[in-house]
Amino acid sequence: MKKRFALYILIATVLGALFGHFLPEAGIAIKPIGDAFIRLIKMVVIPVIVTTLLVGITNVGDIKRMGRIGVKTIIWFEIITTLILCIGLAVGNILKPGEGIDLSNLPKADISSISENTSIIMDETTLLLNIIPTNIVDALAKSDLLAVIFFCFMFGIALVSIHKEAKPVIDVLEVASKASFKLVSMVMATAPIGVFALMAATIGKYGITLLIPLLKLIIAAYVGLAIVLFVLFPIIAFFLKIKIVDVYKMIWDLMLLGAATGSTETVVPELMKRLEKFGVPKYITSFVIPSGMPLNSDGTTLYLTIAALFIAQAFGIEMSWTQQITMLLLFIVTSKGVAAVPSSSMVILLATGTAVGLPPEGVALIIGIDRIIDMARTAINVIGHVFSCVAVAKWEKVFNNKLANSYFLNPPTNNDNKEIPS
Repeated sequence: MKKRFALYILIATVLGALFGHFLPEAGIAIKPIGDAFIRLIKMVVIPVIVTTLLVGITNVGDIKRMGRIGVKTIIWFEIITTLILCIGLAVGNILKPGEGIDLSNLPKADISSISENTSIIMDETTLLLNIIPTNIVDALAKSDLLAVIFFCFMFGIALVSIHKEAKPVIDVLEVASKASFKLVSMVMATAPIGVFALMAATIGKYGITLLIPLLKLIIAAYVGLAIVLFVLFPIIAFFLKIKIVDVYKMIWDLMLLGAATGSTETVVPELMKRLEKFGVPKYITSFVIPSGMPLNSDGTTLYLTIAALFIAQAFGIEMSWTQQITMLLLFIVTSKGVAAVPSSSMVILLATGTAVGLPPEGVALIIGIDRIIDMARTAINVIGHVFSCVAVAKWEKVFNNKLANSYFLNPPTNNDNKEIPS
């Protein structure tokens, strides 16, 4: 990515917000431009994930090793999810963002579109069965990431098991992977325009005044995300024996881009390339990051607990510690595997919140500010992928410390397509 690209994204974000504030009708009118950009991003996500995941699996070359990496990846995701949920509970109970809130002044919102998907979240049998696709073409069309990952994992094992006969297919996949990354670069050239339109439409539709009654929730969410970013992640970096400053320097612009677009998908190809330069083998990044997109959303996980406590406090509902722990355990399960569901974070919140006795109206009232908080939590999701890749690589003892230490002596560029040897 070009050196000034992040600056263009930041300028587009600010100008879009100002445009939407002063010209709200015009801001709403240009929303299709932002929607077109998001559709372009979604268009390239599946090709990137499928090709890189299959190439990564075949590059492992050992079925036992592949299974070991998969188990370690899932263990890491669950540990981090639990820690972050606990941080969210602590922030929600200490700051109490819902106390003293007058909900009568907030605009009413329609939750019918998201309530339709709540039954899928709470039905554990259906959730588990949906991981196995009955039709891979249908799973690809719906961008059902868990189902796609499951198929790629099984197909990758089949390719590894036939050894040399699979080489022509693997060669095609490697070419397709490089072409997919090039396609992403082409799409990202339009990012500043898309970001401008998205911000203008968001501010134009909801307005700055919506932020005032819900300001305590926004502050609590940002405080929690700041604790994850500046306390939890540095502690993790210390135990992983990497420099947290180097990590932030490496991906700060990707975090900004993810925040501006509200989508981790926009930065996946570039993030993979930088992590390879940073010392993580390609087969690790190609497996862990695609797996983490539906399973490892650190920022979203934290927001769920804070938002649930906000709703309870705003409606005067006293939640015992038993209820809160039950809610936490439910979030550990329901926060997995819903990436293909529209407004997935709101669906999870609605399904889990109503299961522990919270009113669904509370979810409707905070839909308007979801975009504001989504910016920060998406940035946290991006850096969460970095630590998951480094952790698995360290666990497998394949992390290249020399590359990590020399990363800023030879930083990657947009035209640098050389692969780092495993």
